[in-house]
Amino acid sequence: MDAYTQLHMQSLAGAYAEYAPDGTPSQHVRSSIKQYKKQFVETRTLAFQKNTFEMITGKNPERAEARRQAVLKRVTREFWTNFVVKGEETAMLKHLQAQLREEFGQDLQFYYPPGDVQMKILHDSEDGPKAVEPHVHAAIVNRAWKIARDLVESHM
Repeated sequence: MDAYTQLHMQSLAGAYAEYAPDGTPSQHVRSSIKQYKKQFVETRTLAFQKNTFEMITGKNPERAEARRQAVLKRVTREFWTNFVVKGEETAMLKHLQAQLREEFGQDLQFYYPPGDVQMKILHDSEDGPKAVEPHVHAAIVNRAWKIARDLVESHM
């Protein structure tokens, strides 16, 4: 057996010295673990309270703004999901659709074809609904996201 293995086994023997022969931890170890858990919970609680206080009082505006941006992004994503995937009709969604109609000069339909993960955007043509070109698709999605974000931000 090499020296490293012997040292490792000695350290393991020391680590398990507090355990009873049947493998259960001694009262001292159980007490230490309870105390550690209590300190951990108290420290986490204090850190949370400190962060909350800094956000409320404005002492840490960067953290408050980062939190605000995260909430804004999450709400905008939910709004976008309702618009594209669910197709719900609300006043905000109607406003978004009207803005897109005004900017792109036509009604646009957003949908996910069955079995496909890529969203399609259709516009009316002489031959019926037709998918928009890829570069127009990207422009529409970017503009729609910006409008949705601005709309959500105006209500926050």
